[in-house]
Amino acid sequence: MQHNRLKYLFQKTVNGSTTENERQELFVLLTDPDARQLYDDLFDQLPAQIEVQEDMFSDQQAAALLDRINKENRTQSPDVNPIVFRLKPALLWAAACLALLLSLLSYRFFAGQVTDKGKIAQTMPPPVQSSANVMLTLSDGKQLVLDSTGTGHTIEQKGARAVNSGKETLTYTGNADGIGPAEMVFNTLTIPRGRHYKLVLPDGSKVWLNAASSIHYPTHFPEGQRKVELTGEAYFEVAKDASKPFAVIAGGQTISVLGTAFNVKAYTDEPYINTTLVEGSIKLDLQNGKDSRLLRPGEQATLENNLLQVKRIDIKEDISWMSDLFYFSNTDLQVVAHQLQRWYNIEVDFASLPPEKLYGQLPRSTPLPQLLRAMEKTTDLKFKLTNNRLTIEK
Repeated sequence: MQHNRLKYLFQKTVNGSTTENERQELFVLLTDPDARQLYDDLFDQLPAQIEVQEDMFSDQQAAALLDRINKENRTQSPDVNPIVFRLKPALLWAAACLALLLSLLSYRFFAGQVTDKGKIAQTMPPPVQSSANVMLTLSDGKQLVLDSTGTGHTIEQKGARAVNSGKETLTYTGNADGIGPAEMVFNTLTIPRGRHYKLVLPDGSKVWLNAASSIHYPTHFPEGQRKVELTGEAYFEVAKDASKPFAVIAGGQTISVLGTAFNVKAYTDEPYINTTLVEGSIKLDLQNGKDSRLLRPGEQATLENNLLQVKRIDIKEDISWMSDLFYFSNTDLQVVAHQLQRWYNIEVDFASLPPEKLYGQLPRSTPLPQLLRAMEKTTDLKFKLTNNRLTIEK
C-alpha cells in the first residue's frame, strides 16, 4: 500500500502537480529504508518517461517551473543545496523535473538528521580538503602560513606592508615607514587544492586565486610597469593607471591591460590556457612573437600547441568559481574531472574517462559523494572512489 502511494507521489512530482502536503508526505516516505530501492527503480525509469513526454512543457513553462522548484527547495530545506543536472540539454523542462527529484535524492542523504550535525557528518562526509595551507613565500625564501596568522596581522618587508585583512584576503597597504618608495622584492602566494584566496596588490588591483594556483608578484610596482606571473587560475580586477600598463605572464603568453576585469586559466596539468575578458580590453602576445590579439568583452582566447584562437562565449562558466559554483554547459568530462581533482583534493584516473559532455550547476560546498550520486542519476556515467582515487566509466 505504501509503495503504491510512493509511486503515485513520484509520478505527480514528475508532472509538477504535487501539493505542499503531498511533498511533505513524500519526504516522510523516503525516510523508510524499505522505500529506497523502489525510489531508485522509479528514478531509473525517468529517461523512458522523458522520451514519451517530450512536449509536456514549453520552454517558457519549463524555465518558470525550474525557477519555482529551486526557490521551493531553498525555502523547504535550507541545509540542502539545490542540484541541477540535465539528462537532455535540449529539454529544459526535463532539467526542471530533475531538479526536484535530485533535491529529494539530497533529502534522502540528510533525512531525519538535519538537526543533528554530528549524524550528518557520519552519513555524508564533507569534501576531502587538502591538509596544506595558504602559503606566502617571501623573496628571501622564508615561508609564512597565512592560515596561522590572525586577522590584522601585519607583514613588513623591505619597506612594504601587507595585512591579513580576514575573509581569506591578503592586502598590501603601502610603505611600512611612509618615507620614499619601498624596495621592489618578489613574493609568491600559493593556494592549495580545495581553497581559494584573494590578494590585493600594491596598486589596489584585486586578484582572486582559484584552487591549486600561485602568483608571483612584486611588493612594489616600479615606474612604468606592473607585472605578475600566474600558474593556475585567477580572476583579475585591474586598477586603472595609464602610466603603468599591467601585464600577466601565464604560460606562453603575456596579457597586457590598462584597467579591466578578466579571468586566466593556466594550469600546468591542462594543455591549454584560457583568457576570458569580462570588461575593458586586453592584448595578448605570444612569447614566441608569432601572434598577437586584442580581446573584447565576452571573448575568450585559447592558447594550445602555440596556436591562439579567439571566440565569443558565455562567460558564466569561466567565472562561476568566483561565486563558489560548479557550472557546466556542454563541458568536456575531462575539464570537469580536473575541477573535481583540484577542489576535492582527489586523484582522477584520466585514462578511464569516456567522451562525454555535461550540463548543470551546483555549489562547490556540495559533498563529493552527493555530487557523484547526482551525476550518476542523470547521466550514463558510473563513478568509483577508492582510496581517494576516482575512476569514471560509462
